[in-house]
Amino acid sequence: MDFSENFSDYIVYVDESGDPRLTGYNPKYPVFVLAFCIFHKRHYTNTVVKEVQDLKFKYFGHDMVVLHERDILKNTGQFKNITRLQQQSLLNDLTTLINQTNFIVISCVIHKDKLSKRYKNPEDPYHLAIQFGLERLYNFLAEKNQLNKKTHIVFEQRGLNEDNEVRQAFLDYCQGNNNHRKCYPFELIMASKKVNSAGLQFADLIARPIGSHVLRPEQKNRAFDVIEHKFYCKYGRDLTGIAYEGYGLKVFP
Repeated sequence: MDFSENFSDYIVYVDESGDPRLTGYNPKYPVFVLAFCIFHKRHYTNTVVKEVQDLKFKYFGHDMVVLHERDILKNTGQFKNITRLQQQSLLNDLTTLINQTNFIVISCVIHKDKLSKRYKNPEDPYHLAIQFGLERLYNFLAEKNQLNKKTHIVFEQRGLNEDNEVRQAFLDYCQGNNNHRKCYPFELIMASKKVNSAGLQFADLIARPIGSHVLRPEQKNRAFDVIEHKFYCKYGRDLTGIAYEGYGLKVFP
């Protein structure tokens, strides 16, 4: 019996950039970003995981390193001993890897400063981003005829209380509290960064460049130039990089 028939052809990994607090945040980065990376499972298992492991073996000799964009840029954590040359080469290879990998991006960027000014009792930015992301994921999966199957969505753990709040918000939106007024066939998985998931690392690598572009669209952003062609968009894969606002990229308010 093929049990996989119960599950969709896609797996989704989610990570964030910035924090959802509406007070006490960094005024130079007043946004909260949630990035959803959608992979076709066959491509993910046959290609993505192998390519990520090959890259890690190339630079570190093992595949236990977790690719964390902030640590790479700041030479901290597992990347504190790499040279400037190694850092630049690694960043170049990561950009190439993201460019050559087939996956779809749905991202929600919440302007926390604007949110606080516009609403007397603003909703939690993390919850808003989850809602916007799930609604767009539903649209994408409808196009792929996958709504009769269960799709698993992997979020990175943040802490006991925070994770419980995410579970409750996720469940609420999936049970019909959404713009479609329909139940979503999604299941949440909370995973530690230590599980060394290739999909979660992709989500980590793309979240901050998206936030930086929204804040400073005129600034050169090589990473975003690549990510831009991954966004879920109005015209499908034949016209990537255009008409993705409101589809693959939701900015609010």
